[in-house]
Amino acid sequence: MRELRARMERLSAAAAWMDEVAAEWSTREYAGSADGGRITATVDAVGTLRALDIHPLGMRRLDSRALAEAVLTAVRRAEAAAEAAKEEMLRGGLEAAGLPHMAALLGDARRAFDERASPGGAGRLQVSPTGRAPRSTGRARPA
Repeated sequence: MRELRARMERLSAAAAWMDEVAAEWSTREYAGSADGGRITATVDAVGTLRALDIHPLGMRRLDSRALAEAVLTAVRRAEAAAEAAKEEMLRGGLEAAGLPHMAALLGDARRAFDERASPGGAGRLQVSPTGRAPRSTGRARPA
């Protein structure tokens, strides 16, 4: 019974700590840059674009296609920074709650999802030209 009570106290303390961390995290902004820092994108904690700064030299130096690619690169880097901060916050909260194995499980799940969601990822759903998923034949496919 004491062990259960101690675990509940740890979970309660971890939840309070996570509330504080989440409140602070949600006010942060994250930046990503491209073209040698001439293009900078700033996003909030959930990845919403808040600012895009393009140095005049970047606009003159790059053609429209290269400028578009550089802008996308800067935005993606800012979004990645926000996502990394969120993952770190979640991992820290789970470890503070005494659940480090859950933090590892979360990381494994994220990697598996990223592998499947990436182009050419394992287990990727194939879509026919009609836009529908192929019908199952009831037979297992060889791996």
